[in-house]
Amino acid sequence: MATDLWKGHINGILYGIQFEQVLDDSVVAWVARGVVEGRYPGDRTATLDALDEALRSEVPLNDEIETRHSEESIRTFLQHLATALRSGTSAPRPR
Repeated sequence: MATDLWKGHINGILYGIQFEQVLDDSVVAWVARGVVEGRYPGDRTATLDALDEALRSEVPLNDEIETRHSEESIRTFLQHLATALRSGTSAPRPR
């Protein structure tokens, strides 16, 4: 996947989480469900491909959206998101 393609996927995810105080498991599950339900561009496979490319890259991931989160925190979050998408984990429906 070309850098501009995976970077667009990652930026879409970062845009959606930029105001989250903590990138915890509930945020991972919320984003995973959003991917599965089509609230992000591309399907699960395309998102996993983008996550894999991003995590393999040495390109800064937070350079365009500039969230409050560190590069390390974002990479950890994206690793957890990839794991959730591979396992089919998604957040429970709100009450």
